Amino acid sequence: MAERRFTIGTDPEFFLRRDDGKFISAIPHIKGTKDLPEALENGGNLQYDNVAVEFSTEPAVDGADLVEKVRNAFKDVKKKIPDNCILEVIPSANFDEDQLDCDEARAFGCSPDYCAWELKENEAPKCEDKTLRSCGGHVHVAMVEGDGNDFLTDPYGKIDVVRMMDAVHGIISVILDKSEAAIVRRKLYGKAGCHRPVIQDAGGLYDGVEYRVLSNFWFKSPQLVMLIDSLTKDVLRIIREFDYKQLLTDIGEERIREVINKGIVEDAHKVLEDFVRPLLGEESMYYLDECMANIENYNFEKEWEMEA
Repeated sequence: MAERRFTIGTDPEFFLRRDDGKFISAIPHIKGTKDLPEALENGGNLQYDNVAVEFSTEPAVDGADLVEKVRNAFKDVKKKIPDNCILEVIPSANFDEDQLDCDEARAFGCSPDYCAWELKENEAPKCEDKTLRSCGGHVHVAMVEGDGNDFLTDPYGKIDVVRMMDAVHGIISVILDKSEAAIVRRKLYGKAGCHRPVIQDAGGLYDGVEYRVLSNFWFKSPQLVMLIDSLTKDVLRIIREFDYKQLLTDIGEERIREVINKGIVEDAHKVLEDFVRPLLGEESMYYLDECMANIENYNFEKEWEMEA
């Protein structure tokens, strides 16, 4: 794995669900906030984001490292939530109004993000259903000196990475993340090209991109985390070694965006088989096939060894 010298991190969100099935706000139970997150015992930070529980991992050097960091975060977070609650891995859900009765819970939306296809700031989402909330599973990709991925430090290089991640991660997510809750989320958050460019500064931020298209679906199992990591490795390799701009032209910008934004599963399969799968590495092929076969059967708490 010597060639794996970029870093990868994440900041997924999850809902709290009580034993009786009711979704409850995380605000009364989580101390950390966006401005002042709580440090987790085994690394990373914890905060509430609107009514969701959100944690962030420290940068990982490969898939196994990312899995371990996520596993440790889940163990730490479980100690922070009520005993009669579980973390629910679901892209969107409706909350009873009694769980939204404060300013933090009523705030809808987040800091601005951007569209890699239109090269402009995304409009803040507007939702008529004031009880609807959603959860993301963003991917943070950072350049490491000497890794050959210097394009991650260039503004247009970051755009290229996001567009290729749409063609790979985004298309595959449509196949693996096709629940009604996922479709509802895509109407508000996670549209094709959604990202934030990140520039290293005195505050210690990394130089790379935050890919914001994916929901939290890929935290159902360590296999899915390994898949996302491996696909990221492939995207950077494709940019380094292939005519990726021609590949995007061959697939079609509008096709990529429509498949992701509308969740068109049948066309996502066609794009995967005709364009994406032939470029994937052996590791990605293995995890993709495993995840496609098992996606409906993953038991979240069992997969992450969180059962009592």
